[in-house]
Amino acid sequence: MLRRAPRVVTRTRSGFALHLDADERAAVSRLLGELRELVTDGEPDDPIVARLFPVARLDDPEQEAEYQRLMRDELVESRTAAIDRVREVLGAGSGRKVALDEATLGDLMQALNGARLVLGTLLDVHEDDDPSEDELTPEHGLYMYLSWMLDGCVAAAMSPG
Repeated sequence: MLRRAPRVVTRTRSGFALHLDADERAAVSRLLGELRELVTDGEPDDPIVARLFPVARLDDPEQEAEYQRLMRDELVESRTAAIDRVREVLGAGSGRKVALDEATLGDLMQALNGARLVLGTLLDVHEDDDPSEDELTPEHGLYMYLSWMLDGCVAAAMSPG
């Protein structure tokens, strides 16, 4: 008999619960710390950093440059604030269950998606990719783990409240 994988996030009466042990929370927090450094210190022309800040105006380079000039600092601030809130919650948890409110769940989804974008760019992942087992690296495993976490967050957010 197949067992269903445990859900990483569940809805509670007061919000949501994140189900990760201390080692998992520490690993995710470290990864998000690296993402934060990339967001704040990465070179805008680096394809990995550029993936975190998608182009708004493909058809007009001047308008795109103006958009980036006006919005970049706000986007960096928004991303780093979300990462900081999630890392704070991950660090404050004890046991296997960490309480999240709706805003922090949104921050977690944003941060996980950012980390997935970075890894996906590094691994050159495409939607139609289906690597064989011998092609899978530890980084692919991390990418799949983050995908599983993000999927669990989205499922919990969409569950009836």
